[in-house]
Amino acid sequence: MNKEAINKARAVYYGLFASLLMFFENKNDLEVIQKTIDILAQNPLDDESKLAFTNMQNLLISGGYTLLKEESDTVFFSPYSAFIPVTASYFLENRDDGKKRLEMVNYVLSSNFRRDTEKFKEMEDHVGFIMLFMQKMIEEELSGNEKSAQLLREVFVNILNPFIDDFVGALYIHEESHFYQELAVIMHSFIALERLYLDVKKPLKEKEDQAPKVYTKEHKKPRKPLTPRPKKNFEEFVL
Repeated sequence: MNKEAINKARAVYYGLFASLLMFFENKNDLEVIQKTIDILAQNPLDDESKLAFTNMQNLLISGGYTLLKEESDTVFFSPYSAFIPVTASYFLENRDDGKKRLEMVNYVLSSNFRRDTEKFKEMEDHVGFIMLFMQKMIEEELSGNEKSAQLLREVFVNILNPFIDDFVGALYIHEESHFYQELAVIMHSFIALERLYLDVKKPLKEKEDQAPKVYTKEHKKPRKPLTPRPKKNFEEFVL
């Protein structure tokens, strides 16, 4: 198993998620996002991700920055569409600025990475910031900082893993989600593979038949269940 190659690929995935889940106004961000999608599309995690990458590429070709910005605003900020929480605290404590934010602040303070408050004004347990933190920890591990690998695993176990399935599920079924529905497919497959890589189990529901939390108001188009089939051969998980 080529651990370095796998970590480089993981960092790119986390970086893409961070870019698409954080508020952005700079049109130059689109070029980086498109290039990242093009790179990852060359070696997708599974058939579902392959199709999702193709759909994302086509949507960006046809709609560009305007499409991405408008859908992001509608999905995450519009009061006229379904509400999707974006912090670990809200998903796990039904409120923003909760204990999970404090936990995440402590993880950040234990690392060499700091939140740039000029560029990122959201809370530390915002899903976009968590993805960015994970990317930075992998990059530091690649530079020889072994502590970063342990911090990443702790954040995954204690912060990201408990709520990410509900976030992805809500994103997937949001009535105005098109580009972001494709992102949800890719995130679902990636998280499944990340759990295998980090040897972390999917959190158990209180009841076996308990459905994921849903924050959407209505379903305007049919949604197939998310059924990822991630590659278990980590040698293939490279750029």
